Formats: sequence, structure tokens, C-alpha cells
Amino acid sequence: MAQGFIVGFDDTDSPRGLCTTFLATEVISEFSDFDLIGYPALVRLNPNIPWKTRGNGALSIRFGKGAGRPFRVGSTGRGRILAYPRAGWCNVDLGNMLERLDRVVVANSAQGEKATNPAVFVSLERPPERLYWNAVRELVRPRDVIDVLRDGKDGRWLWRTHRGPRGIVGATAAAAWRGRRRTFEILAYRQRRRWGTPRNVGWESVLSMDRAFPSTFNNIDERNRHLVIAPHSPCPVLFGIRATAPGELWPAASTVRAGERTDRMLVFRSNQGTDDHLQRLGIGELRPYVSPAVRGTVAAAPFTARGGHVFFRLRDPAGEVDCAAYEPTKEFRWTVRQLVVGDVVEASGGVHGRPFTLNLEKLRLVRPAVVGTVQKPRCPACRGAMRSRGRNAGFRCARCRLRAGPETAVEGTVPRQIKRGLYEVPKCARRHLSRPIER
Repeated sequence: MAQGFIVGFDDTDSPRGLCTTFLATEVISEFSDFDLIGYPALVRLNPNIPWKTRGNGALSIRFGKGAGRPFRVGSTGRGRILAYPRAGWCNVDLGNMLERLDRVVVANSAQGEKATNPAVFVSLERPPERLYWNAVRELVRPRDVIDVLRDGKDGRWLWRTHRGPRGIVGATAAAAWRGRRRTFEILAYRQRRRWGTPRNVGWESVLSMDRAFPSTFNNIDERNRHLVIAPHSPCPVLFGIRATAPGELWPAASTVRAGERTDRMLVFRSNQGTDDHLQRLGIGELRPYVSPAVRGTVAAAPFTARGGHVFFRLRDPAGEVDCAAYEPTKEFRWTVRQLVVGDVVEASGGVHGRPFTLNLEKLRLVRPAVVGTVQKPRCPACRGAMRSRGRNAGFRCARCRLRAGPETAVEGTVPRQIKRGLYEVPKCARRHLSRPIER
């Protein structure tokens, strides 16, 4: 007897199609002889991994015998998908659950894709939480995860991989996520015959939805004319709406006009918009594929490189690193250009290996530097403008020819166009895990 079981799966899609979140609806259908416990979990992993597909998401779902009052988490052509807040005791044959999960995951994975390594995981309890934190913040070796699983006792954890072990990292990380910081997302899926065809999600309907439902976020980027809720890949997703709480998701989704009927919908609990990928590091601790929040002093003024990318150099007692605001970050580059040498900032983002740069997601101006200026004095006789006679040679009035020494120069400060505070890239360039300032 057990209080249900947890399944995890990952690495089922490819850049040419499919979607691991869509597979969650197939898994729920496969295990319809059990109750769904809580919301399915959509867990985004390290966004800097070079071989990830799109949002680098993995899935976990808990099944069992439901207890408490059921609530709606999804809908299909056959009706509503209900979940229960708690699980009661039930009989579970974990080996049989693995076989069933493996069968449905493999059948709905990208077939023939060598870079796609599907993996499935089943458990009577969650694996160690460090498997999640490692996968969302570091580059994890699959064999390290498998070593942890092999240390499990009494057959609590079973898993299987295909074409390679890489998918086990995400499958176990999703199952290990506790969800202490969480948001929610409703995903609407297209009818299969429309997969790969252009979407027609109505701009005005999304704009109205964004204004009407304040708990939703990252819906639309008005300035850059970008619909954030609609993907631009051939995947099965029609649109996805994120919110801080699930209550507004169903009414919000009903207001979106997309020019086609949805095939099914499902609400996920997620780590999106939590900043779980960020960790405070010093410059001397930086390495490729991590997402640090680094405090330091601007050591070299920003400059714009070919392509519109903006760079500046950041320094702390342990070293220096180049920070980059690439062209897709649009107006955020203006903020970066306002920095001056001596500004104390906190730079957050992902570290690229080649070139070794910190790709900015957020920038906090902690302590602005004071920018001094020297102004020419006014003539004490006629109050006319005086002109410089050269370096350290003083000044001369252009009107009455009166002379003044260099000590008469007036010192002042230049007003800054950037203020102390936190700045972020626009919605069109924002990562799934990045926590919006509005939250």
C-alpha cells in the first residue's frame, strides 16, 4: 500500500516538433484508472544548456486514490480532467507503472532523433531535492543522477532511458521539485491536423486579456509587437497563459481569440517566473552554463559592437568579466548604455562559454557613480561667457577680454538618466524562469 506514485519524464521533443507538455495529457489518459493528485508539474531546467529544445521543460505527475474535493485542471473532447488535493492509500505495482509510462512516452516521442533521449521515472516518493536544484542551476552529468538513484533502497525508484541517458536528468529533477516557489500556466493545444501550420492568435484579444486579469504575466510585449503567449515553433501548443495563482487562468483563456478550436487544455504548476536558476556568485566563481547574480563595479564604459550588441566590463575583488546585452533585448540596451565607470551594479544572467560573457537578464543599479564636470566661469565684469585659453591656461572673456585663472572654473555634476533600481529585458526576450519585476 502507498499514498500514490509519482512519474517523471523528459527529452521527448525535438526542434522540429512535438512537446513534452502535450505528452502530459497522454500520460494522464494512460493512467485514467488512477486519480490525478494535484496539478501536473511543468519544471523548467537550466536555460543555458546548449542542447536544450526551446524552454527546457520536464514533467512530473502524481497519481493515486484521490481524497478531498476534486477540482478542474484540464479539459479534452471527452470532458473535464479533475484532480484531488490529497492522496489516500492504494495498491501500486511500481514495475507495472514503469512499463505503462515507458510505453506511452516512447510512442509520443520524436522518433528517429538521435539527439532526443527520452527517459521515464516512477517512484513512491520524491527523490532528493538536490536533483532539482542541480538541474536548474548547473550542468549535470546523467551518470551522477543514476548513481543517486542506485543508492535508493527497496525499489522505491525505477527508471528507463532510450538512445542515451540524458533525459534522466530532467525526469528526476521534475519529480524532485517541491514547488515552494511556484506559478501556474494553462496550455491550450491544437488539433493534430494543424500542427506545424501558422497560428492566428488575436493581438487585441490578448491585449484585453492582459489588462483584465492582473494575476497573469508575460502575455504580450506591446512595444515590440510580440505575442509572448503564442510559440513560434511547429509544436502542438496554441498558446499558454501564466499566472501567480490558478483562479484566473480559465476565464483568461476563454477570452483569447485564436481562429481555431483547441483540442485540449491543461493547467500546470510550475517554477516559471521564480528565478530559481539564479545563484549569488563572485566573478571568480563564474563558469559556463550557470546563471549568476554578480555584484561588482563597472570597470570599462559600455560600447556598442557590430550587430547592436552592447558590452561593458564588470569587476569585483576576484576578477573581471564582460557583460552583454544582445540585440534581442531591444530597449534594455539603452539602460546598459547609461552605465559609467564606477557604478556599482548587480548583473544577473547566463554565462556563455564562447565567448566567456555574462548574458544579461536583469541589471540592478546599486550605487550610481557621481559624474563630475567642469564648466567655464562667467566674466565678473560683463557676465559674458568666458573661453578657455588652453589646458591649465585659464579663461578669457570674449566680450571685454578680461582674463581669469584656471582656478575660477566651476565644478558641477552631470545629471544621470538612469536611476538606482532594478531593470529587466523586455517580455519578448525574457526567459521562462526569470521573475518579472511586476511580481
